[in-house]
Amino acid sequence: MLNENMQKWTILIYADGNNEMESIMYKSFLACEKIGSNKDVNIVVQIGKLGNYKTCDKDSWCGVRRYYVENGHSILIQDLGQTNMADPNVLYDFIKWGYENYKAEHFMVVLSDHGGDFIGCFTDLSLNVPYIMGIPEMIEAVNALRKNLHYIIDILVLDMCYMNCVEILYELGKEENPAVKTAVTYVDYAVYEGIDYNKLVFITEKYSNIADLSLFIKHIIEEQDFNLAAFEINHEKLEKIKFLFSNAAKIVEKPLEVFSDSNVNLKEADFVKNINDSLKSIVIYSKKTFEGINVSVNVTCEDVGYLIVFYNKLAFSNNNSWTELLSKVDIEKVPVQKDKVNVALPGTSESKIHYIMKLKK
Repeated sequence: MLNENMQKWTILIYADGNNEMESIMYKSFLACEKIGSNKDVNIVVQIGKLGNYKTCDKDSWCGVRRYYVENGHSILIQDLGQTNMADPNVLYDFIKWGYENYKAEHFMVVLSDHGGDFIGCFTDLSLNVPYIMGIPEMIEAVNALRKNLHYIIDILVLDMCYMNCVEILYELGKEENPAVKTAVTYVDYAVYEGIDYNKLVFITEKYSNIADLSLFIKHIIEEQDFNLAAFEINHEKLEKIKFLFSNAAKIVEKPLEVFSDSNVNLKEADFVKNINDSLKSIVIYSKKTFEGINVSVNVTCEDVGYLIVFYNKLAFSNNNSWTELLSKVDIEKVPVQKDKVNVALPGTSESKIHYIMKLKK
């Protein structure tokens, strides 16, 4: 079902179940069917399944599929077969396809899976080797929608762990005209079950006529049982935040000292207050009271060792003295590749090399 009518909202959900999150992704998909699309809201899902989780014969498929979600059931629109959900080109194609086929006044894009801090997200175990989508690659795919097609995402929901950090917010806003207006994510760790998609769809439909985006977002956050926050993706404000961190690095020897509870003098310093004031200025709404850096918003402030290679891929690290405090590794002398990373599997001590693909669009 391709919808040519102009709805109030289209929700595009990218649910990566090509890993150990398969059952959670599929349950979230089924939760969307409790409400489904209506005359005001389109619900469109691209979901991956390994095929290990099933509740009946219709669930026994594997691969990647696109569905239009209606009340009580979903209509299969495309079967993409075996597709790498960790490929940023696949993410780009899905959002582009959703915009072209499900017209709406506003768009919400929901990205759901694992998050791995500044390294990556969206692991895929369906192919001959494991893959992971790098954070810069993921956000490049999102930002390319505006660069190439002039599409704007009103709300980007990051239903993943470790996304409430300065580096990721800056990556989203590094362009003068970002593709994303607002990012919504967890203040704490994401719960394993993720956001309640039944409630997300219900509230979107209930308040779909609200013109004030900030008020609409407030309703979305208040109805969820988790500590979520919404951040304005504002290029100028984020540039100021990066500048403040770079200046802070010139004052301290170790970044962890800046925000540690034991170092009261530094926590009360003007430069820390300036950072917190600037961070607070991009908080549109939060379920918890804003408590400053590394409580309400995180930043990397521990020695990252060889992972500095991946940190340096982020726009936040460029021309930023803060980066120089995070590792003693001489990158020029270490033959570390940026297209693969050793990832520990959730719940185990085992780790495997995961490969990172580039955006080609």
